[in-house]
Amino acid sequence: MAKQNHLFKVIILAIGLIFSVNKANSQNGFDNPTRALYIFDLAKYVDFGPGFADSSSFKIVVLIGDYDLISEMANLSKTRNRVQDKPVSVIGIRKLESLVHSQVLYVNKNAGFDLEKVKSKIAGKHTMLITEGYEFRESMINFMVVDGKPRYDINEEYIKKEGLAVPQTLLFSAIKTKEDWQNLFDVASKQIEVQKETIRQQLEMIDVQKQEILKQKTVLDSLDKEVIAKEKALNEKQRVLNLQVAQISKQQGEISVQKQTIIVQQNAVKVQQDTLANQKAKIGLQIAMIDGQLKKISDQESKIKIQLATLEKQKIILYFILFVLVLVSFLVYYIYRGYRIKKEANIKLEEKNRTISAQKDEIEKQRDVAAAQRDQIAYQKKHITDSIMYAKRIQTALLPSLELFSDKLEHFVLYKPLAIVSGDFYWVSSKDNIQVIIAADCTGHGVPGAFMSMLGVTMLNEIVNGKGILMPDQIIENLRQGIIKSLKQVVDEDTVKDGMDIAVCVVDFNENILWYAGANNPLYLIRGGELIHYRPDKMPVAIHYKMLPFTLNKIELQKGDTFYIFSDGYADQFGGPKERKFMSMQLKETLVELAGKPMLQQGERLNEIFEEWRGDNSQVDDVTLIGVRY
Repeated sequence: MAKQNHLFKVIILAIGLIFSVNKANSQNGFDNPTRALYIFDLAKYVDFGPGFADSSSFKIVVLIGDYDLISEMANLSKTRNRVQDKPVSVIGIRKLESLVHSQVLYVNKNAGFDLEKVKSKIAGKHTMLITEGYEFRESMINFMVVDGKPRYDINEEYIKKEGLAVPQTLLFSAIKTKEDWQNLFDVASKQIEVQKETIRQQLEMIDVQKQEILKQKTVLDSLDKEVIAKEKALNEKQRVLNLQVAQISKQQGEISVQKQTIIVQQNAVKVQQDTLANQKAKIGLQIAMIDGQLKKISDQESKIKIQLATLEKQKIILYFILFVLVLVSFLVYYIYRGYRIKKEANIKLEEKNRTISAQKDEIEKQRDVAAAQRDQIAYQKKHITDSIMYAKRIQTALLPSLELFSDKLEHFVLYKPLAIVSGDFYWVSSKDNIQVIIAADCTGHGVPGAFMSMLGVTMLNEIVNGKGILMPDQIIENLRQGIIKSLKQVVDEDTVKDGMDIAVCVVDFNENILWYAGANNPLYLIRGGELIHYRPDKMPVAIHYKMLPFTLNKIELQKGDTFYIFSDGYADQFGGPKERKFMSMQLKETLVELAGKPMLQQGERLNEIFEEWRGDNSQVDDVTLIGVRY
């Protein structure tokens, strides 16, 4: 089956190259779209070695000499957005010093770069070097255009030396000898000279046409200015006319309304005049009747004056008697009312005195009880706090100091317990030229987590220092069996499922190897500004429904590599402007940004970033983060 799949890929590559050549011939030249298509087709079938699987993207870098090629590559990447199942990114670079790691690097001789410096820059980085216009076998794949057709040679020894491989189909169609290449190169050079002369003549014709076009453009510009000026004048006149028409229409409407108002007012005045004439006639009759009645009233007034004088004397006497009676009544009422109020007030005062006395006794009793409870709580709190502080001293004594292995590796340790004692712990040990580095996150935090961390530290001392077990997967497996046995955990019963997540790294200084295994805790390795994520096994160090062996990862270290192991407390912290978690993706970006700084400065800056993100929020979990530079 594997041979059939390989044969199928070779056939597909051959068909693709034939299609590309036919396209180049049909276009009468090896133009930029065809170059871009060739580069993408070649990249699909190159074997980039075992380390390619860990890359997060597929990068194609062009040392800039032709901006149109960059544009064509970018346009093609929109439709061919993945190569070998990885997202494609196309990068143009002007200076060799800015060169970044990539899977494919294209260089055209016309761009003026020193090919030897380019080759030294990418040495050992598993990069396929594709060039155009250079001498025979100076690069991995070198193109030359002859009669408008692309031809190429392949330096298979150079490709194998860099840990790459290409299909045999490419080798069959490549130029085999330097003599054939030189003959083609001579033909191509002559064609280039002819093309240069043709281009020169075309440029002269273009210059003449440009002058003629400029003259026509000047005439058109003057006509455009006249047309624009006339359009402005017409638009201004039209605007004034529209304003006048609108004003006349408004005035006509106001005149119509005023006419209707005048007609209504005239009708109302006529009605009022008729009503006034009728009222005048009625008033004349009423005045005659009033004159007769006034005469009768004058006769009666004389009689009433005599009667009023008699009644006035009787009223004065009656009012005096009533005033005396009312005065005596009010005096008796207020004397009796004052007596009743004073009696009721005395009764209420006696009741309030009895109530206040009872409340005073009750308050004094409650005050004594509260004071006793306060003293008891203060004693219990001090006793508990003293116990936890003693537990912290024990835990601190079991953990190694923050200067873990300063003599051998540059490093930092960011350790921030949530409470006085922590459920996270870190542990190191060394033997000969082997260094063991561990970061673990126990179930829970505070006192319960601290018990689990002390159990883990004790077991690691026995496993590594006592039994001499140094491989990460075996260390985790022995730790898992020890926890299951100590906590009496059983798969099919409702027992305690406490345990821990852990990342174990072992550095072999003799072989320059980093061994890694993890239970739910990953490893981040940063090399050349790119982060590689080594994923852990999705199993805790405890009883679990899936009890498989832990995966052992072997990583060949290079000078300047930095790697990080940590608990989930940093990424799970809430904060920021939207009160969200920090998240693993933001942690990755932060570590890549800080990777070039000294390790101690990285630790200080990570602590500052954590506190700025947390702000006024409480810390949600224990935090442990270890960074090491090889």
